[in-house]
Amino acid sequence: MKAVKNLFILIGLFLLSQVGMTVFSVVKIYYLEAGEPRIPAMMSYGLIALLLANIGLLMYLARKLGLATFDFGWSTKRNWLWIIGGFLLGRVIAVGGTMYLQHISDQEATANDAVLGELFTGENPLLIFLLIALAAPIMEEIVFRGGFIGLLFKKYPIVGIISSVAVFSIIHSVTNLVEFLIYGAMGLIMALIYVKTKRLETAIAMHFLNNALAAIAMILLG
Repeated sequence: MKAVKNLFILIGLFLLSQVGMTVFSVVKIYYLEAGEPRIPAMMSYGLIALLLANIGLLMYLARKLGLATFDFGWSTKRNWLWIIGGFLLGRVIAVGGTMYLQHISDQEATANDAVLGELFTGENPLLIFLLIALAAPIMEEIVFRGGFIGLLFKKYPIVGIISSVAVFSIIHSVTNLVEFLIYGAMGLIMALIYVKTKRLETAIAMHFLNNALAAIAMILLG
């Protein structure tokens, strides 16, 4: 019975984590179809407020469920070594995987990155940074590491890691095996960091470093 309850909690966390990006996508597509290349400023500010509320609610639920404390107890030398090491390894995998994808196909980037590039072009820099560098790491780690490994499969961490890696990869709109392996490897790194440090915040920190780099590049090139 508890397993079923935890499954529904996990589904709820996942659905809640998708609110911000879903609303942004709908609004962006609406304005594109109306011939507007950018979301109006006031609407962008409204989306920023919605996104901050979305992040705050999910963090509150994560604390209530015991998945994270969001204090600074996680910030130790040992944990930072895991974070920096995971970040560097992740960059090697992401860059190497993308280069291999370019070599074997006509894709310049993964399908997920291509879609995000189109959606975020010309948008409010703060909105881009919040969505990519803050919302995604916090909410995805709460769901995929905290929800799968720390809640649903707490007694079976190996099952939790495997399932979290697989679903994490799939939800990034993979279209081929190489893309699946790229996102799967990234998910595995963050899962191992979470398991080894026993703090969800460390996985969030590594995810943040990875996504912040992408967000800054997107803002500068956009």
